[in-house]
Amino acid sequence: MFFEIASSLLFGSIAVYAKTKGSGGGSMGMNEGQKIQRIFSNTGLNVKEGDKILTAQLVRNRKRSWGRELVFRIPLGRSFEDYQNKMHAIQDGLNTKKRTKTIDWKAVKQMDIKNIIKLEKAHQKEVEMSYDGMLKIKIFNQPMPDKKLYSDIDLLQSSDWKVPIGATRTETIFHDFDQIYNMLVGGAVGGGKSSFLDMLIGHLLITQPENVKLTLIDLKGGVEFSRFKDCKQVVGYAEQPLEAKDALNAVVVEMKRILTTLKEKKARNVIEAGIQERHFIIIDEIGELASHKEVDKETKKFKEECEYLLSNIARLGRAQGIRIIVATQHPTADVVPIQVKRNCDARLCYRVDGTSASMVVLDSPGAECLPVIRGRAIYKNGANKFTLQTPWLNDREMEGVIQVNIKPRQEVLEDEPTATGDFALFENTPLS
Repeated sequence: MFFEIASSLLFGSIAVYAKTKGSGGGSMGMNEGQKIQRIFSNTGLNVKEGDKILTAQLVRNRKRSWGRELVFRIPLGRSFEDYQNKMHAIQDGLNTKKRTKTIDWKAVKQMDIKNIIKLEKAHQKEVEMSYDGMLKIKIFNQPMPDKKLYSDIDLLQSSDWKVPIGATRTETIFHDFDQIYNMLVGGAVGGGKSSFLDMLIGHLLITQPENVKLTLIDLKGGVEFSRFKDCKQVVGYAEQPLEAKDALNAVVVEMKRILTTLKEKKARNVIEAGIQERHFIIIDEIGELASHKEVDKETKKFKEECEYLLSNIARLGRAQGIRIIVATQHPTADVVPIQVKRNCDARLCYRVDGTSASMVVLDSPGAECLPVIRGRAIYKNGANKFTLQTPWLNDREMEGVIQVNIKPRQEVLEDEPTATGDFALFENTPLS
């Protein structure tokens, strides 16, 4: 008697499950390509041409190990930015808040009537867009991890001057500062920008302790870089515009010295000359050096000189092994000196509050659509662009790295001479 009742309940449940799964009203019965086209229509992305309504045409729909990739031909009159601005609507439309019912066959075998039907939590799909003449939409079945620990990175991949930028769903991305020399980092407060700079400094201290030189300019009053100040690799440190000017002038002196060495060796750059040292200038909050809004004349003069020095170092210093990383939480067109931006072929942008800010850092929209997850960013390397989770080096590990690299107390550093004149020495050299 019990078996008959259980069997009836079981097969009744399976029938209900099959009916529920097999029928779907409205958008629930659509595949992902159809859903996206419906979203395009409902969000006003169609184009009216005479009596015709033109929508994006689906030309390829491929299943991938990570999800699905769809390729659309967009109608004339629409841009990639139009679709990028609808990212949230597309992603939300592909996700459902409903839970689906499934059969737990283990419970069936055990005749566990109570648990035969189980509710599955709806998984959150994530979307990425790109454009190369066709609109490409990648739909990922699993969300990207919201944390990447530096300790989980395989440092064997980090030879020479490669620095880990972050992890995608399938790989860890490294940036080679001997290939692309300068980097612009942007993002709103709390996105993870300063943590990335700390990790980058820590990584250089771990992997190149004998070859790296650091000039750290912390225009947040020293709250970010002060703990590195006593490391033996730090040859320049500043917290104020006047101090920044002196630190940058010292870099100019070094550039002239290295230029002399390159000429003697008849080499075009430090790589050809076999010089192992690299000098990184890292500036947190480049906006504090912007002179255009400064009202105090003396401070304005210091800032203008800093902008001039930094712009010329960015243009001319790569052959001498000078690498520049500038960061800002206020990515506007007048914050980053134009010559610095033009010479920063690598970009890293955390979430920003609007399309215009994303355009300043990446020269394209997208960063305004990133989820509110600390460490989530878009990395652009030339034509390549990746959404990734940047690594986090925790405070305990960082303190251990710093202690190993602290200068001996008896060590006395001689004052370096300041630069004189201008950059005429570098203007017409083939090394630039």
